[in-house]
Parts: sequence; C-alpha cells; structure tokens
Amino acid sequence: MISIALVATAVLGVGVPLLLGLPNLSILGLYVAVPMIAAPTVARAARAGSATGGGWSAPIRVDWRVWSTLFHLAVGALVLVLIATEVRPYAFYAGVSFLYLCCFLLITTTPTGRTSRAIALYHLAVTLSLVIYSVTLNYGFFVGHTDLSSHVPMTTAILETGRTATLLPSYEPFQLWHVYAAFASLVFGGWIAPHTAMYLLSGGLFAAGVGLTYGVARRLHPDEKYGLLASLVAIAFPLYLFYGMYSIPRSAASILFLALLLALLSRPTASVRLLTVGLVAAIVVVHPVTIPFVLAILVLVALTERALTGSEAIVDAYVLAVSFLLTSLYWLYAAEFLVVRLAETIYAVLFESTESAVPEGVIASPWVEVANYVPYGFALFFVLLGFLFLLERDRLPTYADGGGDAVRDDGRVPSRRTATVGIAAVLLVPLVFPGPVLLLDAVAGVNVDRFGHYGFMFVALVGGYGLYELLRRGGLAVLIALLVILSLFTFTAVSNDFTASDNPVVERPFYTFYLSDDERQSFEAVDDGYQGEIGTDRISCRYMGELHGSLCSVIDAGEGDAMFDDHDVVLIREDELEDRPLQFTRYVEESDLPREELEERDRVYDSGSVSVHS
Repeated sequence: MISIALVATAVLGVGVPLLLGLPNLSILGLYVAVPMIAAPTVARAARAGSATGGGWSAPIRVDWRVWSTLFHLAVGALVLVLIATEVRPYAFYAGVSFLYLCCFLLITTTPTGRTSRAIALYHLAVTLSLVIYSVTLNYGFFVGHTDLSSHVPMTTAILETGRTATLLPSYEPFQLWHVYAAFASLVFGGWIAPHTAMYLLSGGLFAAGVGLTYGVARRLHPDEKYGLLASLVAIAFPLYLFYGMYSIPRSAASILFLALLLALLSRPTASVRLLTVGLVAAIVVVHPVTIPFVLAILVLVALTERALTGSEAIVDAYVLAVSFLLTSLYWLYAAEFLVVRLAETIYAVLFESTESAVPEGVIASPWVEVANYVPYGFALFFVLLGFLFLLERDRLPTYADGGGDAVRDDGRVPSRRTATVGIAAVLLVPLVFPGPVLLLDAVAGVNVDRFGHYGFMFVALVGGYGLYELLRRGGLAVLIALLVILSLFTFTAVSNDFTASDNPVVERPFYTFYLSDDERQSFEAVDDGYQGEIGTDRISCRYMGELHGSLCSVIDAGEGDAMFDDHDVVLIREDELEDRPLQFTRYVEESDLPREELEERDRVYDSGSVSVHS
C-alpha cells in the first residue's frame, strides 16, 4: 500500500501543477517524483530476488591496501590539480567521485573488524576534508549565504579587544563559536586569519561527524558495514558538505546535535544522562536559535516511537523536559530578544498575510534547478529504499538482546528503534530537501530550511540502510549497478551549484559563494580612498559594511535604467558579472545592466575585477 501511495503521490505531484498551469513546479518535482517511483520498484525486485534465493552469498574479498593505494594516489593527484588550477575543473569532481567509490569498495570488499573499521572511517574523513577544504582554503573568502561576513568580524573583534561585546547585540548571547575560533587563531600564533581558523575548525568538526554518524548507526543496527555505509551517504549529502564549508555557529550546532543523538541511543546510565544535559546546554549556548528546530525533531521522534510500541524510547520525557527547561532559562535570562522575535513570528504567520511566491530560480530556469537537485534525488531514492526495507523487516519476529533492543534471529536486522528513525526521516523529507523547503519558506514566511542543518543525519541513517540492504540482497550485478549509481550520486553531490559555486557543472542564475582575493583587495582600496556611501550589490555591501565599516546600500534594481540615479558612487564586480548576474534587490544580468548610465560617469577605480563609477 505504501509503495502504491508513493507512486500515486509522485504522479499527482507532477501532474497537478501541470494541470494548474504551473509547468515549472512540475519540472522541479521531477527530482522527487523519479525516486518515489524508482524506490518501490527496486524494493519489490529486491524482495523477489531474496524470495527466490538471490543475494550476495559469496562477496568479493579484496585486500584493503589495493583500494587504499589507489585512494592515496588519487588524493595526491587531486591536490596537484588544486595547486595547478585557479578554479577546480570538472576533472577534480570526477577524481573526488573516484575517492568515494574507493571508500565504497573498501567497505564492501574488506572483512569487518576493528582495523578495517578504523581504516574505512579514515578514508571517509579524508574524502570529506578534501571536498570541504578544496573550497574554503582554496579560494579567497568563502561567504556562503553571506552570514560569514558578520561572523568573521565578531571573531576579529574578540581577538583585538579580548571582549565578546559586539556591534550586533543580538549575537552577544551566543559568542562561544567566535571565542573558539579566536582561541584557535591565537594557538597558531596569529598567523592564521580568523576566517581561516573558522574554516579549519568547521571542516574538522564535520570530519569528526563521520565517526559520530558511524556510532549512531551502530546503535541502530549491529552490522558494521551498515554503519560505514551510513557514514558514506552522510558525506555525499550536499547539505552536509555545504554546512561543513559554512563555518558558522549553526554548523557547530549540527555536529552537537549528532553527538546528542549518539548519547540518546546509548544506554541510559547516569553518566550518559549527564552528558545529554551537557550536549543540550551546549547547543543552546552555541546557537540559541537552533534549539527550537532540535526540539521539533526530538518531539517528532518521540511521537513516532510512541506510535510504534515494543521498543525502548530514544527520546523520553526526561530529554524533552531538560531541553525545554534549559532553553527557557537561557532565553529568558541571556537572550530574551529571542522570545520577542519568536512571538512576533508566530503572530505574523497566524494573523498577518505573507507574500507567497514561487522561488525565483524555479521561474527563471526550472531545468537548471532540477539538474542541481539530482544528488538530492539519489539521496531520496536511498532514503525511500531504506524506509521500505525497514517496514518489511519490522514485520519479522524478534527477540531481545542483553541491552533491551529487539534483534532479529538472523543477527543482522535492526530493532524498532531503527524503524522509528526511518519513519521520522521520511516525515522530515519535506523540511530537509531543498525543493519542498523553498516552497514552504515562500508560503510560511519562516526559515523552514533550518531543519536541513539537523535533519541530514536522518537522511544518512536511513539512506545508508537502503544502500546496505540493497547490497546485502543483491548479487554481483547489483554491486556493479550500485557502483554506477554511486558514481553519479557522488559526482553530482560535489559538482552542483550548492557545493561547487566556483565551477558547477550546471550553473544556477545566482551568485558565487566566495569572494576572490582581487575583489577583497579592491574593497579595501575603495574603503581607504572613499568615505561616502557606495551603491553596490548585496554581497559586496554586506562584506564592506561588516568587515570594513563602509557606508553602503544595495542598489534598487526595480528602478530599471534609473537604478543608479540615487547613488553618487557605484561599485560593480566585473568578474562576477561576466559569469553570473549580480544580486541587487533582485538579480540583474550583464545584458540588463544600464551601462550607458555608468559610461556617463567617471570611472574612478578599476582593478579588472572591481570598478567604481562616480
């Protein structure tokens, strides 16, 4: 019934918008609809194969040193590519995909054991680190969605003054991440810039998240290979890669939540209970705005497991009470402005009209959006497979192990706890995957996409189970098919415009997520030479305003040919404009920029990458 419902939902999701005259939404829905149809089909085929005696009864065994040697040779070659090129070429993405395949073959063809586990986790961590640092440490200044333009000067101010006071009072209650980054910069003697320290710390935290994901998975399922495959899916999920690059307090909170899940799945001893309190407190202090989303996910898990009787609770009343109490105390005594903001948001959603609009990228270039959502489609395919396999296995008889968990009599099937996580993961799909999230944001007027910071681990856990079951039930042909699927999954994961805005395979009509060294030097020169207000694009204005204290304003693109009239001085990022539109109050292509008006002005500065007109 669920398989039929998935297929029917997929057809309706594409067909209804088309009938309503919204073909762009139908196109966007393809990346969700295809896996919703493919997963039930593959699950039924796998079930039929198992029933007829199929399965990989004689797995291939290969010495781990073969894959490790190939892996390290490829890593060395990719590092040379980064040194030799200004912008990562497509060949770099193909090389990284090869690293993922080496990790997959290392996991699937090497006998399990403590040594092989450590080796596999090491290779996964190196792969993730290379993807993250090839952006954040390879380019001038990674800004992501521009939040780093605010967080870096806070860290710099702590270094310069030794105090956590900031020009943005709303951030004062959660300066722990900035203190951490400032301390790291001091440890290195100050020769590492504050933003570089933030990039290093964030990448290191997410590399540690590989081991945490493995630990969480092993507490859900006894098979070691499942834990490693879940970690592999985690580092191939674009949100995990992007947040590892982003290096802001929310990034640190994501890993803390992953550690909290590990504690919740451990035996509830006194020390674990105390650790749980500490982790909840850490999340609240590192980023108080995170905890409502964490609480919502914990409540979802609690409600799901209450509906599935017969398993030990992952989230009990103690955890929810502690989370609510610590949040309330900290918000009321250290971050009371959040209470006011939350009340205003709830009031606006319930009683005020919000502007509902389809996201701009879907309108302008729906096929480009879908092309960049392809890795999410692969991830959803594995999630739905894991969900269907979990429901199927959950019907089999169980017995209890020494820890109180239900374990199947074949020793390989997980407990109802895993089914709880599987159902929670499917319920979180509309809040984690970008297409539905963009529409929910537009309708609700709130940052629903924040759930992606904390829900990606559920995607990894359930997607990893889908991959694990498919591999366990299939034969050599399935292994070869999975190699093809994973090569496409991982290649698109590291080359889409969300994680590779430097040189994406399919470019979206939005800005690049980093500022080059030439651009930053130009901003500094302009700030030194001119003290008045400057009209420019949003990314430049936020960087110059936050890091240099420049007077600037974002140009109103709605004025058309008169968009520069209200500004005595205009700054244009010429290099960026050659490749992408500039984000003023809306995105403006080179062909739509009123160059005639600029030509009537004096070009008072031109570095090649940045020009200033007065």
